[in-house]
Amino acid sequence: MFKSSLLVMIINMLSRILGLVREILIGSFFGATGMTDAYFGAFKISNFFTQLLGEGALGSVFIPLYNEKRELEGKEKADDLIFSVLNLVFAFSTTVSIFMILFSEYMLKIFVGFKDEARFNVANNLLKIMAFYFLFISLSGIVSAVLNNFKKFLISTSTALVFNLTIICGVLLFGKKYGIYGLGVSVLLSGLFQLLMQLPQFFMIVKRYKFVFNVKDRYIRELFLLMIPTLIGIFGYQINEMIDTRFAAALTPGTVSALNYSSRLYLLPIGVFAISLSVVIFPSLSQAAVKKQMNVVKSQIERGMNMLAFFVIPSQIVLIFYAKEVVSLIYKRGAFREDMIIVTSQALAFYSGGLLFFSTIHLLTRSHYVFKDRKRPVMSSFVGIGINIVLDFLLYKHYKHMGLTFATSTAAMVNYLILLFSLNKNYIKIDFFKYIKFIILTLIISGIAYGVSYIVPEIGDFRISIIIKLIIFAIVYLLLWSPKIIKQKINMFG
Repeated sequence: MFKSSLLVMIINMLSRILGLVREILIGSFFGATGMTDAYFGAFKISNFFTQLLGEGALGSVFIPLYNEKRELEGKEKADDLIFSVLNLVFAFSTTVSIFMILFSEYMLKIFVGFKDEARFNVANNLLKIMAFYFLFISLSGIVSAVLNNFKKFLISTSTALVFNLTIICGVLLFGKKYGIYGLGVSVLLSGLFQLLMQLPQFFMIVKRYKFVFNVKDRYIRELFLLMIPTLIGIFGYQINEMIDTRFAAALTPGTVSALNYSSRLYLLPIGVFAISLSVVIFPSLSQAAVKKQMNVVKSQIERGMNMLAFFVIPSQIVLIFYAKEVVSLIYKRGAFREDMIIVTSQALAFYSGGLLFFSTIHLLTRSHYVFKDRKRPVMSSFVGIGINIVLDFLLYKHYKHMGLTFATSTAAMVNYLILLFSLNKNYIKIDFFKYIKFIILTLIISGIAYGVSYIVPEIGDFRISIIIKLIIFAIVYLLLWSPKIIKQKINMFG
């Protein structure tokens, strides 16, 4: 598991670096303006539907059922389940994509709420352009889940690289000529490329394809039943995102863009560590749960939680206490103004306060999924969403973007605690003493690393200074952990 996790982490690290390059280019070409608000607003609607079926949502339901069917009925019949699901997803996502094109204006009025005509019209055109991204990415999500289940992580994880590279090329090639619309076309093409790149390895696994949809298959019926709470949960989360966007859109123009830019930075460690680990551990957890190997399930979940703390907590310290420096390092160029650096860095600091919670939620949610428990994660998610919306309403007028990001982090903390205690009560007994002890030790070591890096005097250009401070932070952090790493290696995580 560790070697696979490391491979996925490396690919995700490269992808997230490219993602930062992508955001830097968007910020440099277009700044944080009404036009970027229009792009991010339209993309949130396209991504709203994408997360319902793409990005592993359906795959996380489908894979445990596939493994169970393969165990009981053999690979050939289990592969028929893949074909049925793909055909269903194709029909549904095509319909939704057409729906987005036909009713784009109504969707923008409901979910984004731009008041000025200029932003609204640009967002409307962009949503029409990006609509069929949902079709491509939904099919890609299922294919990716199959590849991951067969430990073919390299190609499936590399799809994010293709997404970022496509948009980077789109900005460079079409940014000046077509403006913000070049971004919309790039998003659409990235979805197509992500699907196409996975198909050769997918057909090496399944060997064939059948245009069937077997409604009599009990696993299809079970898939529908399990998807209902999952879709409700994701739908609620996306509605929550849209509500956040509406609150942000009511603030100073550029706030929606600033929140997006800051979210790219705090999502970096989540993508590199939390999602990578969840992608790798989920097939193994699913197979262990099917075989009733509860000791394996318990040890992998506890080890995964400690690994997340080891990687995420130092990232959290850096993004909170060096927020302005990091934002300046990444975005301070071209059309990105000083006032937007302040807003973006303040949002980043409050987002990062919930980083460990955001990260661990991915693992805790999938840990429920391996037991076919979709209801508790959904209920937990809705509690968090309710808290976020209430805090948004109470805080956004007085505390503006900081109030919105504080609300998001607070909601994540509540969601994390509910899932953690639910997993402990219903499925495995988590060793809380060891887990809390590991978190405290990681916080202490991260604090020492920050203290050492902070007292280093600034040298020349601010970019060089912050890079040196971050390097010193990393060196001190790893040196303080090194005796334990050398002695115990991977066993240090439990």
